Amino acid sequence: MTSLRGLDEIDWTALRHAYGSAGDVPGLLRGIAEGPDPDGALDDLDVKIFHQGGFVCSAATAALPYLTAMAASPHPLASPVTAVRAGVLELIGRLVQEANTPSRDDDRSHVDGGWPEAWAAALPRLLALLGDPAVAVRRELTSTLSAATGDADTVVPALRARWAAESDRAVRIGVVLAVGELAGGCTAGVLPEALGWLRDLRGREDAPIRAAAEIALAEAVAAQRPDLGVLVDAVSGDIAVWRDVPWVGAASPDLAEFYGGGASQLLGWFGTRLTDVTGRTGAAAAHGVDARTRLATAFAGAQDADRRIGAVRIAADLLSGWRSPARTLLPALAERTADPSPVVRRYATHLLAALDEDDTDLPEGLSAELFADLLAERLDDTAPLARHGSERISDLAAWGLARRRDPRCLPHLIDRLGGDVSFVDAVSGPSGPFSTSPPSMRHVLAPLGMYADTLLPVIRGRLGETGAAAGFADVLAQWGQAAAPAVPELIRLLETDAAVQAARAIAAIGPPAEAAAPALTVPREPGGSREDRRSNIVLMWALWKVTGDPDPLLAAVDTLLDGFDGGAGLLRYVADLGPLAARHATRLRLLLDVRNDWRRVEAAHAYHAVTGDADAASASLAREIHELAAGRYLPVRWAAARYLTAMTPGNPGIRVAAGAILASDRRHHWATGWRAFAEDHELRTLASLLAQTTEL
Repeated sequence: MTSLRGLDEIDWTALRHAYGSAGDVPGLLRGIAEGPDPDGALDDLDVKIFHQGGFVCSAATAALPYLTAMAASPHPLASPVTAVRAGVLELIGRLVQEANTPSRDDDRSHVDGGWPEAWAAALPRLLALLGDPAVAVRRELTSTLSAATGDADTVVPALRARWAAESDRAVRIGVVLAVGELAGGCTAGVLPEALGWLRDLRGREDAPIRAAAEIALAEAVAAQRPDLGVLVDAVSGDIAVWRDVPWVGAASPDLAEFYGGGASQLLGWFGTRLTDVTGRTGAAAAHGVDARTRLATAFAGAQDADRRIGAVRIAADLLSGWRSPARTLLPALAERTADPSPVVRRYATHLLAALDEDDTDLPEGLSAELFADLLAERLDDTAPLARHGSERISDLAAWGLARRRDPRCLPHLIDRLGGDVSFVDAVSGPSGPFSTSPPSMRHVLAPLGMYADTLLPVIRGRLGETGAAAGFADVLAQWGQAAAPAVPELIRLLETDAAVQAARAIAAIGPPAEAAAPALTVPREPGGSREDRRSNIVLMWALWKVTGDPDPLLAAVDTLLDGFDGGAGLLRYVADLGPLAARHATRLRLLLDVRNDWRRVEAAHAYHAVTGDADAASASLAREIHELAAGRYLPVRWAAARYLTAMTPGNPGIRVAAGAILASDRRHHWATGWRAFAEDHELRTLASLLAQTTEL
């Protein structure tokens, strides 16, 4: 593909990449240079020198001249090497983006010291590619150059100079978008003409160019907001050109069946631009939410299924992040639960299942009863939720009805309980994509204890299965005394790997499970593993709940607290003992200031339960509530809010923070998918209690 002169003269073993020594980089560069990269050397190099971002390593600096040479290497237009050249430019663009992204300390300490010189040498060769015969190279190059904000005064004039000679519409769109992203780095000598040029482009007849100019101007000028009508026009017309624009790209044929094609992808990208540009705080955030809401409603009833898919996907992202769009979006979503497209039905059904009508401002004509009826109509919908797995839209409907304790879900659940059952929940953090997967059976069944007579026969029949027993025992623990008929099966589980889950279920049942007492008094070997010692605590706790005798549990807690073996989980059992564990108050008090978040929060809960000292305990938890009010979410902070509701602290700041949580339009959540709605609902319920009970 190109010359690798001098490659072996570099001591690559002295350089570093994400996985250690860079001694393997020369071989990867040779693999790329041979083209058309049948062994995936470019992907391997990407993983090594870029990984997931966060730094520019010394190996990337040394590789940059060779990557630039490969990108600039001329080949016949029909050559498969052209695609490799575009891929090389994509990698270079990611490295340039990282080099121009400040670290948390607003410095460049994450960038190898030799990178600026290497990049300065590479830039002229890359700018020369603006006239490259290969259109695929020119298209990708616009994205690569858009990251060079430190050289904006050089790059922007070069991009604009290319405009007149460029015949490819995708390249032209890329030039416009790149100028918008580079504008922030331009000085007064370049910026005014660039902005004037972008404003002029808004008058073009070409709808994609107008849309690109709107987005570019909003990127360049903080006060500028894209004209939503222009974006709607761009999606309503011919969208084929956007698949060749690197910012959008072509939809994956393998994923189109479940996530939509080109129109859905373009709508999603427009939605992110509205978010990135205007989704800040205050009025700007409100505009971003409103603009995306209007974008979704504009296409929710489109004739083309792909555009409807894009609309409901935007709705899912919006509703999992904000509460106010629900009033506008719910009528369309209710209608879309019967959409001809299974993808549209999947998103619409999931959202109706997850939303809580009791804290949603429903528009006229919609009610909780109507939502339940719409979900019930989907109980026979066998459309799959993903390429793999057995979950169907009907599972979303059954979950939504189960949340509402609607008995119409029971026949479906009984049928599902007779087959493969999953108790594993995939959890994505706040940066993960929205998932329409339903919760595991553990969460679906949890609210249905009042229907134990109907569900218990099939559950009891499965408590002897190794793979499912622990999960079913967790469900029974949430049902409490309603699960009492299953005590014989739970006793047998105490001799299996599901012993801990069985003991928790027995404890929840309480005195009606006293037949389990003899089995609970046969703990694991006291000198066994740490896990065995933790299991003993659970068994002793269950014995106390069944018999009322706390002494075995107190003795086990004494032993473990002496060396604090058991972590934060042990402290929950101490808290449950309450004043019975008063002799540990001093030790717990010392844990109120530890750095470990979970240990500190659990210690505060235990200390309050043991001593009744709400002031000291709440002072240890107050920071977590303020962090939640500021939109900084972690699961431990939900636990802190739960524990605070059991106290009556004298800290008025907690009440203020609770009020801020309730007043915010933001949907408070750490995880995505259905959890976003569940976590927001729980936190608002807790905040309401704190706002009412906190002393001023």
